[in-house]
Amino acid sequence: MTVIAILLIVVFALYIFRNYWWWLLKAKWYGIETDASICRIEKDKRFSDGAEYPRRFFYVSFLRQDGLQTEARLLNPKGALLVGDKVRIRYLEEKTDCAVLIR
Repeated sequence: MTVIAILLIVVFALYIFRNYWWWLLKAKWYGIETDASICRIEKDKRFSDGAEYPRRFFYVSFLRQDGLQTEARLLNPKGALLVGDKVRIRYLEEKTDCAVLIR
């Protein structure tokens, strides 16, 4: 029984790593660097066990390498970002809906 529980925890950890941390690391290492601006901030509330947890998602607008204007969610927002702020990001060519803040 303990082995099954540990196995499930490992599978869950790999799932989280693959769907979030892997894209973050890959974009930091191999991403295309460009200038972007914060285009919108979505505020949300999550309820769990009777408690309320506020969440914020930051989106940037940038010009891709092929000349298309694109909007992507920042995977690692830092500091007090406001709509219209200019930032430096990296994005992956195969996954342009996610970006990593580098400066």
